[in-house]
Amino acid sequence: MSEPTNEPTPEEAAAALRTARESRERMLASALGARWIPVVAGLVVFGYTVAIDLLPWTRPWLTFVVLGVALILVVLLRTRTGGSLLGQPVSVSSRALPPAVLRVAPVLGLAIVAAVAVPLLHIPHGTIVYGALAGLYIIFLGPRFQLWLLRRRDKD
Repeated sequence: MSEPTNEPTPEEAAAALRTARESRERMLASALGARWIPVVAGLVVFGYTVAIDLLPWTRPWLTFVVLGVALILVVLLRTRTGGSLLGQPVSVSSRALPPAVLRVAPVLGLAIVAAVAVPLLHIPHGTIVYGALAGLYIIFLGPRFQLWLLRRRDKD
């Protein structure tokens, strides 16, 4: 004899769907991290480009300092201990994220456009212009682009 199946009520089904949707949104939000990270990253990119354009003698050592700080932050943000030191929740596995190439493609595209446009249009201080555009992208559009990539990947 077959056992009776318990069919959920419409309210229970709606609650289950709502819970699943909220869980997915929390996962997506945790993948983006704290809001201060893109703000600081955008300001660092802008500050770095201003420094190497206006003070070219700082380029060799400043590049190593910025790369070193970026490497330390990446390690801290990707480990459980580092995340707790920075007040970050445990980050999502990188396998759940879109490929890194897709996440940095807009900044690389912007760099290519700037590298071509600055000499052609004879824009003074083109490095600063690129830094301002890249910094603004990282601060305002970077998190939205990554969220769009995550949601798009979630639909597939």
